[in-house]
Formats: sequence, C-alpha cells, structure tokens
Amino acid sequence: MNNVFQPPSEGPLRILLVEDAEDDADLMLRELHRAGVRCVSARVQTEVELIEALYSFLPDVVLSDHSLPQFTALEALHTIQRARPGTPVIIVTGSLDEETAAEYIKAGAADYIVKHRLHRLGPAVGRAMTLRQAQREAAVAADSQLRSERRFRKLVEYSSDVITLLDGTGTVLYSTQSLKPTLGYGPGEMVGHSVFELVHPDDRPAAERLFRGVAQDASITSRADVRVRHKEGSWRDLEVAVTNHLDDPDVRAMVVNYQDVTDRKRLQQQFFQAQKMEAVGRLAGGVAHDFNNLLTAILGSTDLLLETLPVDHPGRDEGAEIRKAALRAADLTRQLLAFSRQQVLAPRVLDLNDLVANLHKMLRRLIGEDVDLRTTLATELGAVRADPGQLEQVIVNLAVNARDAMPNGGKLTIETAKVDVGEGKGDAAAVPVVESGAYVMLVVSDTGTGMDAETKARMFEPFFTTKPKGQGTGLGLATVYGIVKQSGGYVWVDSEPGHGTTFKIYLPRVNADVDPQSASPDIRRLNGSETVLLVEDQDQVRELTKRLLEVRGYRVLVAASGPEALRLAEGHAGHIHLLVTDVVMPGMSGREVGLLLAPTHRDMRVLYLSGYPDPSVVDQGVLAPGTPFLQKPFTSEALARKVREVLDGPTST
Repeated sequence: MNNVFQPPSEGPLRILLVEDAEDDADLMLRELHRAGVRCVSARVQTEVELIEALYSFLPDVVLSDHSLPQFTALEALHTIQRARPGTPVIIVTGSLDEETAAEYIKAGAADYIVKHRLHRLGPAVGRAMTLRQAQREAAVAADSQLRSERRFRKLVEYSSDVITLLDGTGTVLYSTQSLKPTLGYGPGEMVGHSVFELVHPDDRPAAERLFRGVAQDASITSRADVRVRHKEGSWRDLEVAVTNHLDDPDVRAMVVNYQDVTDRKRLQQQFFQAQKMEAVGRLAGGVAHDFNNLLTAILGSTDLLLETLPVDHPGRDEGAEIRKAALRAADLTRQLLAFSRQQVLAPRVLDLNDLVANLHKMLRRLIGEDVDLRTTLATELGAVRADPGQLEQVIVNLAVNARDAMPNGGKLTIETAKVDVGEGKGDAAAVPVVESGAYVMLVVSDTGTGMDAETKARMFEPFFTTKPKGQGTGLGLATVYGIVKQSGGYVWVDSEPGHGTTFKIYLPRVNADVDPQSASPDIRRLNGSETVLLVEDQDQVRELTKRLLEVRGYRVLVAASGPEALRLAEGHAGHIHLLVTDVVMPGMSGREVGLLLAPTHRDMRVLYLSGYPDPSVVDQGVLAPGTPFLQKPFTSEALARKVREVLDGPTST
C-alpha cells in the first residue's frame, strides 16, 4: 500500500467510473480504498453523461468497463482522448482476451484489469498516475525548451546587431534578419558571396588580415571598425567582432557579429569638432577683447589727430595709414568674435530675399565678370530674426570663397527656400545636423574645385586656409560658422573634389512682421551740448572717449568705476542726460550702475560699451532687443552717431 501513487496536492484523486453495474462500481471503489488510494468518485453509464463529467468532474483517472449497453469502452476511450487528452484510462472487465487487450493498449489505454483480479487495480492506478505525472513534466520541459529556442531565435534574428556565418574563405553561409535594415540586403541575398565584396577598398586589406588571423587562432575574438557598402551604394561604418567556430560541430563557421555605428561616429566627430571650436573660440574671444581696447585707443587718437591737423600737413598721410591699419585689425577681431560666437548682434526681423537682392550689385562687382551669378528667390519665404549686417557678411564671405574656387570662371548660385525639417519631411534625412523645426534656407553653391574630406573637416577652423600665403586669413568660413550659430541657425556643406561646393544655411523662421529700418542720424548734427556721465575702467579708453565727446561739445563727467560714478552723480547738481558705461567692470557692472542711477535720474539715457559680450552681459539683459550698445573698437564718428541716436531716440524703459 505504501507504493501506491498519491497526487502531489493534499486533495484525493478524482476517479470517474464508466460502469453500468452499480455493484461492480462499489467493488472497484472498495478495492481502491483497501489499497490506500484516497479518492472521490463519480459514475456514468452513457456517452452524454461521460462528456458532461469530463468537463464538470475533471477526473484524474477513468476506470471503464469493456462492455456497456449503449457504447463500447473503445468509444469511451476515444471520447476521453478528445475531451481531456492525457487522462489515464484503465479498462476493467469481467473477461478480456489478449488480442482485445492489445488493441486497447495500442489505442492509448493505460492498463487493463480483469474483475476477478481487482487487487491489481490500486497499483495500476498508481502506475497510471505516475506515468501521467512524468508525461506532464516531460511536456512542460519540452514546452520550456521550445519556448527557449524560439526566444533565442527571435533574439538573434531580430536583434539590432547582425550575425553572419562565414566559411573559412569568407563566403557568406547565413545572415540574420537584421541584415535588411542595416545594409539593405535580404537575409539570404548575400549567401554564396564573399563578404569582402562589400568592404571599402581602403579597409579591405586590414579586414582580410583580421579574418586570416582569427581563422588561424580559434582562441581569440578580433574587433575592428570597417566601412561596408549599403545596397543603395552609401558607405556605412560597422563595428565588427569575428570569432572562429569552425571546429564547433554545432556551428562550423566563422561568426561575425556587427552593428551600424555610422550615426554614432558622426555625432562623435561633431562633438570633437564642437569641443575644438569652443576651445579656439574662447582663446579668440579673449584675444579680441584685449585688442579691442587697444584698437579703440588707437582709432580714437588717430581720429582726433586727423581732425586737428591742417589739410596740407605732411603727417596726415601717416595718420590715415595708421587709421586704415587699425580698421583692418578691428575687422580681424570682429571676425574672431564672430567665429567664437561672441559678436555683438543687433538682430531684427527681416526678409532674407530683400537682403540678397540688395547685395546683388555689390556681389556682381566682387566676383568678377567670368563668374555667372544667379539668384533664385522663393516666394512667401517667411521672416528671420538676425543681424542684417552679419548676414551680409555671411553671403559675402561665401561668395568670395566660391570665386576663389573658380579661377577659370564658373557659376555661383544663391537661392532661398522655405523649409520644414522634421520626421519624414524636408531635409531631415539629407541634413542630420539640423534639428526639427521651421526654417528659411539660404543656399550658396558653386561649380568650383570642391573640397576633399580633410579640408571639409577643418574648413571652419580659424586661420585654416588652402590659399597661398598672403592670399587669405583663414577667417572667412570661421566667421560664417560663428554668425550662423550665434543667430540660432545651422550650416551644412556638401562638397567633393571636382564637383563644386554647396553651403546650406538654416535660419529659424519667425512669425512676425519685418521691422522697418531706422534712419541714421544726420552727419551734420553729430555734435551736442548735453551732460554725459562716462564710466570706464580702462585708463586709455576712458581718457580717449572723454576727449572724443568733449570735441563734439558734450560736457563729460568721468568715473573709473561704478561706485565712483554713483558718488559723482550724487554730487552733481545739474541734469545728467546720458550714461555711457562699459559693461564688464570689476566690482560693479555697467548694468548695475544704470539701475542704481535710474530712480534719481529718470530721464537719463544709457549707452553700453564693451569689447565683447561676456556671458554676464547676456545674463544681465544688456543685450536685450532695443538696448543701445556700441562695440569696441569704435571710431570717433561711430561714437558720435551712436550718442546722438540714443539722445534723440525714444526714452528707454
């Protein structure tokens, strides 16, 4: 009795008796109890009752008589197998020949018992339930294995990484589904082809050496970056790992695992380029700041000298040459500031078509008669917010570069277009460096010599030039880059040797009306008699600016710092019409000076000066739209014009 099977749960076995004789059913149950089988039972006599019991009683084992009035035990067996497959069925009968018993076993019966040997019933039920449990466990294990294999196959087949099997010569035996989205080929499309057919010619020798090395040493896994041809013809950067499994009977192949890292490499290159440009920009900005203070003193002093010398004085020619040199130096510092994105901008809402049209005559003279200049301006272009002078500089620099790239003549085309960049539209795929959004695009293209990859990688670096010594500063494209980036835009370049160059400038489109251009002050009215409070911490610049203002008739109060300016204003009995102050000064900024003086000098105007817009300038709101600002170095006339413009303009808030 101790060897009789019991279910793993605490509940008794559910025994279904298919028996028309109640006495025989009682005998079977007594024998089961005697054998120690804990069970509950139900009895049925017809096929309808059997089917109902199979779904309601849910038997663990069925004991069926061989001979039934309405249907046979074989029919009952088939019914049970259809309704509840796996349920053990034991045939219990008064007499059964061996041939019939064999048919039942073949049909799927677990056992058969002759009624005059019911002592075998308990062990038979135990064996049947043990077998059923083993079958269930085997089925669970098989299902688990099948699921695991399916899961593994899906992980491999649909992984973003591609797995390709090669023979010892590099011929493709198999590739996973990821080959299609990665390189455009169907999984079986490359089978039978050499994998080296797809490798870039420059990378093929190294790829073949790597393959041979792994083929000779199965203990290593080699990794490399390889350029491979996409089905559409483009080259993709792949990160490849090769392992030798030629001796593994389950694989018998070289296993190549690879993923497309083209976009990641492009982003890395952009990041490194941005870092380099940022470092050079900080250096350029610092140099430009110091030079601007020196150049302000040189230009202002030269202007004062020229104004005092008689027309026929021999020193006027030398003074004029000094002034020209200082202006050229000032232009270089402006380009440095533009590249480093520290240029002072005076943005306004403008129509790019108007700007290009106004430049057409000047560009025609600039590029020469052997270059065919064409403009294609889009209708309903939309407006941009930018500094018109800086955008003109961008177009002029690109036109000059194009002219120099076409020494024997060619065609220069300037186009404008309204574009939307985003998922599935516009230039999103062709120009991945541009973020999604609405833009006005400026395109400048030429039919010149073009650029190779090395030149393209360095074209925006300041002082980098491919022109002969003395024929270029290397600041033209650096200036373009800085102005566009500081204006919130993007630059994209397409160029190949012998196929010309195309620059695409993307400037954010704005929903605003174009600003009217303000009129410049009449040059005959640049003098004045108002009182000006000048605050400047640089001695030379402070003294020079004072003299430039006094020459124009202004009364000037001079302070070397913010606190000194506050004390001077407090002790001044008269009216202060204008505060002219440097922005960045030790201890107290020009912005703070203006704010502290405003309550007691409500009608006082403010003009800010600076060699470059330090981050603190932007943070303090000095460069907010409409803020009067004059960048160093400035000429005597530029200062006079700006002072008059601020004094004659509307009161700022």
